[in-house]
Amino acid sequence: MKTDRSIRNITIASINRNAMDIDSWRYSRIADDNDKNLIEKFELCENELPVFEIKSEIAHTLISTRQILEQSKGNIKRLNFEFLDEVVYGNFKGQITKPELSIFRVIEIHGNELKFQMETGKASIGLIYSVNTIRKIKAAD
Repeated sequence: MKTDRSIRNITIASINRNAMDIDSWRYSRIADDNDKNLIEKFELCENELPVFEIKSEIAHTLISTRQILEQSKGNIKRLNFEFLDEVVYGNFKGQITKPELSIFRVIEIHGNELKFQMETGKASIGLIYSVNTIRKIKAAD
């Protein structure tokens, strides 16, 4: 079983290999693993590390080494990767007037659907690779 540090390092390497123009992302960024405020805000478990975040005026979404979390209007929703069954990012390629922010849907193993924010455009690659890489690592363990 890989450590949280190893999962974070592998995932960030995957994002960096595939993402473009990281400095141009408006709402998204690779999360700082030493950000104590972020760790406390999302109540991460011991050794759990932040990987990727999307922060807008509406919500703050975090992909950690163990879960997908989002804080909006003082409420936190979360889904552990172990209970993640399906992810639907949507198809926004080629849209002429695509919004800067959209949603991605996750379906957990009991069939319940949760929606989280995502930045569209080049920044979406960071989110997609963070979620998909962590899913692959978890499935292999």
